[in-house]
Amino acid sequence: MPAEVAALYQQYGPAVYRRCFTLLRDREAARDATQEVFGKLLNDQQRLAGRDDVLPWIWRVATNHCLNLRRNARRHGEEELPAEIPVNDIVPIDQLPDRQLAQQVLSRFDAETQAVAVGVLVDGMEHQEVADVLGISRRTVLRKLDKFLVNARKFVDRSAT
Repeated sequence: MPAEVAALYQQYGPAVYRRCFTLLRDREAARDATQEVFGKLLNDQQRLAGRDDVLPWIWRVATNHCLNLRRNARRHGEEELPAEIPVNDIVPIDQLPDRQLAQQVLSRFDAETQAVAVGVLVDGMEHQEVADVLGISRRTVLRKLDKFLVNARKFVDRSAT
């Protein structure tokens, strides 16, 4: 089984790292999180048995792990995200306040709702894809996304005044 996990790491490691980096915005933390995700896969090898596609499970574990790290950092009073968020050169500098506002909005929701919002609105995933990755129903994805959008709009409206 370790050889199978090593092959999965070779195949999906870069995608898991990008997911972790997207959520954590720290290269070292994303590397550590990627290693921890595959460590969980090693420790929970029965999840591999009989599966044709383990990517949804790996994606869900990576997303939940990173969101838990962020929530735990916030609970312990640690800086959740760096004050200067690294962005690629394609993003105009005038959009930085929008990113910071988006992070403030996301932090107001539970981990699963954050994962739904990020999956649909940031990663561009279909509702059914998000449902499959998170192990929830499509209807739950729709409900959580609606709740997110309504409450995010309220937060943004209050912040603008």
